[in-house]
Amino acid sequence: MEALRLLRQAIDYVEEHLQSQIEIEDIAQAAMTSKYHFQRMFHALTGFTVTEYVRNRRLTLAAEELAATDHKVIEIALKYGYESPEAFAKAFQRMHGVTPLSARKANVKLKAFPRISFQIQLKGETEMNYRLVEEAAVTVVGKETVIHKDAYNEVPVFTETIWNDGTHDRINELLGRPAGSLLYGYHYDYAEDGSRRYLMGMDLPAGKVIPQDFTVLHIPAQVYAVFDDSERIREDVEKEAVILNIWRRIYAEWFPSSNFEQVEGPCLEKYYWTDEEQGEAVSEVWIPVRRK
Repeated sequence: MEALRLLRQAIDYVEEHLQSQIEIEDIAQAAMTSKYHFQRMFHALTGFTVTEYVRNRRLTLAAEELAATDHKVIEIALKYGYESPEAFAKAFQRMHGVTPLSARKANVKLKAFPRISFQIQLKGETEMNYRLVEEAAVTVVGKETVIHKDAYNEVPVFTETIWNDGTHDRINELLGRPAGSLLYGYHYDYAEDGSRRYLMGMDLPAGKVIPQDFTVLHIPAQVYAVFDDSERIREDVEKEAVILNIWRRIYAEWFPSSNFEQVEGPCLEKYYWTDEEQGEAVSEVWIPVRRK
């Protein structure tokens, strides 16, 4: 498959340039895609950011060289992109748990971070329902948090907190919506370290006075690929498992087999009650895209 060939091509580029300056733009170019899309795709498929992968591979090779040669620490530090022995020692100890000099001693345990190999299987056993939607620019308001690493664990904690402390219904009241109405989730301001901001909210009507503890987010006009869960979901664990599976399949199956790539802009999670008394709802994931 062409998409897998290009991903492997990008990894080849990384491996060939571990001893020289390397930019994410150049890695993405090796995969013939945009920097933004490549970063989202790479992180979704591997669980690592591109920066983390490059750093871990460099520190793996540096450890091997320290253990097997008598090259000076400063030489190895410079070889693998560190401007000073101090910066190298700090990064090395964070990964391996020992100093660079200690790595030369016998019986010292070092960590190996292997080269990634992509082996995505597109079975096609279950269809993915999606549609393309062209949306006008919109302004939304809600409560914001920072997702540091693991959205699948951090988002449920945040949403449960604002539901239980009354913030969820303060937003609904501000927007003139009934208590208990479901809000949308907005993922945005993705950083190279894998963090992002996340807002629970809804479209902002004109003329509303916004409390200081709420955040206003302006979303430009976009074309979205919209994926639904194709089934009713219930509260708590089941709901989160369904959302996780939608995101996983988008990056592991749909993007590699489609002619679209993700573009910069907020991604949305939309929820709609189907049976509020039973706690049943349907969910959708909206990702801004463009044709390659």
